[in-house]
Amino acid sequence: MIPLDDMLVRITQNDVVHRRYLDRKHRSYVPDFGVYMRADIGDGKVRTITLSRQMVLFCVERRKSWRLLQSKAGIENLEYKAQRLLLGRVDSGEVPLEDFLSHSAEMLEKCLAELKKPAKKPEKVPVASR
Repeated sequence: MIPLDDMLVRITQNDVVHRRYLDRKHRSYVPDFGVYMRADIGDGKVRTITLSRQMVLFCVERRKSWRLLQSKAGIENLEYKAQRLLLGRVDSGEVPLEDFLSHSAEMLEKCLAELKKPAKKPEKVPVASR
């Protein structure tokens, strides 16, 4: 079983369009009823709910719509940039697929931290006086 948060790191709307989520060897493979989430059902009780493949794809589509609205409003989504950076590393082979599948959420957090680091300012070069 895969937590929904981890699954959402692995899959993009482009993977859905090209049906990569059906390929068992691809990073974006979504097992039917193999993804779960935890939800508060009231009275302080938390319940684990398994999700169908279609529900996971719906979450991906809603995330895409939300990111589109953010971009139209001029809001930069750093999580989206971090996900693109991480998936680029996985797809290029820089990050092994097995490591990514077992630690996708942690890897996304590291990429997010990389993007949040302030860029180093160039050092001032002293100008020789005439």
